[in-house]
Amino acid sequence: LCYHGGCLGDEYLFNPKLFCRSETFAARVAWLRRKGFTPVTLDQAVQAAVDGVPIGPLPVAFTFDDGWYTTGLCLLPTLARHGMPGTLYLASKVYEDGTPVLDVSVNYILWKAGRSRVELHGLGDDVDGPWDLADPSARRLLASRMLAQLNTRTADPARVEARLQQLALAVGVSPEALALNSRRFGYLTRPELLHAAEQGCAIELHGHAHHYPLGDAAALRADVRACADTIRALGLPPARHYCYPSGVHDATAAEVLPGMGVISATTCHASQGSRPDRYRLPRFLDGEDVSTLEFEAELSGVLHMLRVVRQVVQTVRRGGTAIRTTS
Repeated sequence: LCYHGGCLGDEYLFNPKLFCRSETFAARVAWLRRKGFTPVTLDQAVQAAVDGVPIGPLPVAFTFDDGWYTTGLCLLPTLARHGMPGTLYLASKVYEDGTPVLDVSVNYILWKAGRSRVELHGLGDDVDGPWDLADPSARRLLASRMLAQLNTRTADPARVEARLQQLALAVGVSPEALALNSRRFGYLTRPELLHAAEQGCAIELHGHAHHYPLGDAAALRADVRACADTIRALGLPPARHYCYPSGVHDATAAEVLPGMGVISATTCHASQGSRPDRYRLPRFLDGEDVSTLEFEAELSGVLHMLRVVRQVVQTVRRGGTAIRTTS
């Protein structure tokens, strides 16, 4: 299973895949417990999925991407209360910078804007001027220009937050509504990551820049090494599992990761039925956009069966061997 951040306000309405309410997550865990699922570590999950090692009935592994502060505040305590293990894939650059996640923060501000037409001043020549926030293309352009500004400046958390506050006020979002001081868009700190590890959550690799360099082995190696060095500097065990940023991956990973001591890599695709490659492990991305019915159908295997049927139908339509069914 894959989750991202928890939720402190209306973030789940802005991005329901990225932010999950604690009550939703607690309900998922309660259902899994009632149905007899066996919570396992990622090491055990890899052994079961790739090597076929039996580890108990209905094994399930909880993974959390990125390193959100709200993951530790809202989601991990549920696992800790039940003694369940988890894995947090840390994107190390945002953690080291200590700033809010820029693209999420900017897009949330524009999503929450109190008015559709704005006249911006004092934000820079490429940003100042009239904007129609009701136009999705204009909103995307404004977001990209703000991010270009923020990414070219020194990652000083105070200055970054001041700039975000300035944009928010300009589009009609109050400091109280933005609530940056709640850390809703920030990452866990070193003490918080260590506390998560003490509670049974392994800290693993999500890359440094949260970007997968397609076809570039040297860049992938450098990015994973930077992330591994950050985790090692925390005083934690060497990281051995990698999560593809945004699910992007190619054959380069299988060439690079084994030589770095990385024994698995997870995707953002649900299982297709065959025994997976250890560097293309499937996951189901849960969140507020997933209904209770869909979640239970996925975990009970119903959606897996439907995917198999769809593959068969597509094969037949492409001129493959027809399959005779019997009752």
